[in-house]
Amino acid sequence: MANEDLPQPQPSAQGPEAILEAIERQRDAGMAPEAEVERVPYLGFHVGGDVYGLPVARLREVTRVGYLRRVPGAPPGVAGLANLRGEIICALDVAAILGLGPGQRGDAPFLIALRGSSDPLGLLVDSITDIYAIADEEIEPPPATWPAERAARFLGTARVGGGFIGLLDLDRIAAV
Repeated sequence: MANEDLPQPQPSAQGPEAILEAIERQRDAGMAPEAEVERVPYLGFHVGGDVYGLPVARLREVTRVGYLRRVPGAPPGVAGLANLRGEIICALDVAAILGLGPGQRGDAPFLIALRGSSDPLGLLVDSITDIYAIADEEIEPPPATWPAERAARFLGTARVGGGFIGLLDLDRIAAV
């Protein structure tokens, strides 16, 4: 085998210096270390019994909502207006937008304030789960069993832990 001629790392060498030396030996032998897969962090949250996610880069803030002012004549996807330290945020009801029916939240749901949109927007969700690091290669298309209107609001799904996370397309969600 061609790799038999290469110097092997010494088992007695410990610490960062040994790792740097091994990388240098690989580079000298013409073997670059494998490129690490780039993972994008997603904030996970519950809506109903399912877990959904959005890129952390689009996240501005997460807070509990105490009061929402209803907007007469607004589409069902608009839960109302929330005051976030003096700024009025349009709170979108993720459950209604995804066709899951109106959200059945407790007394204090969470508002995920978003960045990157022309108007101040936030998503109303039941609870926050975790941050998940997901590589592009791990994202699969939405399940074929989902209605087309619902599937169009997703970038795809990914396996995390013991289940799946639906990755929201925030531009399509905000187009309510």
